[in-house]
Amino acid sequence: MRVGAIGWLLVFVVSSVALFTLLYWLTSTYLMREVDNRLKGKLSEFHAIDRDQAISSIDELSRRDIASTRPYGVFDTTGTWLAGNVHTLPHEQDRVPFDYTQTVRDGDGLATAHFRGIIIPTANGLRIVAGHSIDGVLNFDQTLVKALCAGVTLSIVLALACGAMLNSLSNRRIRAIGETARQIMAGKLGQRLPTRGTNDDLDRLSAIVNTMLNEIEQLVDEVRCVCAGVAHDLRTPMTRLHAGLERASRRAGTTADYARAIEDAIGQSDVVLARFAALLRIAEIESGSRRSSFRAVSLDAVLRDAAELYEPLAEHRRISLALDASAPVQVTGDYDLLFGAIENLLDNALKFTPHDGAVTAHVYMNGAQAELRIADSGPGIASAERRAVLRPFYRSDTGAARSIPGHGLGLSLVAAIARLHDASLEIHDDAPGCCIVLRFPPS
Repeated sequence: MRVGAIGWLLVFVVSSVALFTLLYWLTSTYLMREVDNRLKGKLSEFHAIDRDQAISSIDELSRRDIASTRPYGVFDTTGTWLAGNVHTLPHEQDRVPFDYTQTVRDGDGLATAHFRGIIIPTANGLRIVAGHSIDGVLNFDQTLVKALCAGVTLSIVLALACGAMLNSLSNRRIRAIGETARQIMAGKLGQRLPTRGTNDDLDRLSAIVNTMLNEIEQLVDEVRCVCAGVAHDLRTPMTRLHAGLERASRRAGTTADYARAIEDAIGQSDVVLARFAALLRIAEIESGSRRSSFRAVSLDAVLRDAAELYEPLAEHRRISLALDASAPVQVTGDYDLLFGAIENLLDNALKFTPHDGAVTAHVYMNGAQAELRIADSGPGIASAERRAVLRPFYRSDTGAARSIPGHGLGLSLVAAIARLHDASLEIHDDAPGCCIVLRFPPS
């Protein structure tokens, strides 16, 4: 058994012994107090009695059936016995109860009896001894001690049995948790710690760890998707770069041929660098280092600035760009990041909206929350893909999405900026088209 379990067992044993000791002391004290109160009640009864009446009364009391359990004795001023079945005057203080023993007849033999007595001085100088047997109290005390000892022993045995059972059950669960943990460490990230549905400590801990494992599995999947996306997305420009340089090495014969090959290589490397720059920007935003630059920002002003930037593109593509940012909307955040998020949303909306379509941008207060809503009349995003499009490099397999150039990083960047600002990002169907809503927490 572990040291901690032994320590708790000792605490339980000591607590049980202390409790039963207190119970014994309280019971014994109460019974003795009742005897003392009964004896002190004799003080007023015999204090004013005269000599003859005292002798006759004590003599009569000594011949009763209960005389052996409630003895009396009367003595003169010199301590000489006058009457009663107490023949010796104890050397004790008057009016204070005391313990004494006396030999009494028990059947054919003699036995030592235990009494509680009190000396009562009378007004005429006599001294009366009133006693009360406490053998019953002492026998009860012994019985109580035996019962308490048996109770302590039974409690300890039950505690040991329960402790052993709980230890066995917990060890069994810990072994199961350990086995699952080893499988997870071996790479089986889909495994989860077992729970019994009892909501006990291990269940709650397992639920917390399982939630953490869900997040880890999601992050690992995202990292795997990002790695696959980076490899897939960079393969085309790198292949073109390699092919162009190889052609130039084999076929170029003039300075102009080499210059064109260099320009093509620079163009392809710019594509690669642009994608790496987008990934680094997402990583910087996810790190949270930009929170130090947060301040009060007019979200309506940010939307107007971004919309002004995209108005020429909308006119060129014959797309109606409607803006509603008349009311002031304040949020706490980073102006450049918010501008970048709105810029990406508008760029996506304009790219996927066909000619003669419409894009609307609206910022407003919904209670204490600021909301930004950008909708388009394009093909929209299927409900099954609305979480996937927030991952880096994800591109829909639909023909419309594949025909439009892009890296699949725009919405990932918007999602990272939303998380940094504690804002929620929702994608809805605008029938037709797509509607993206950003909800910011109260400033």
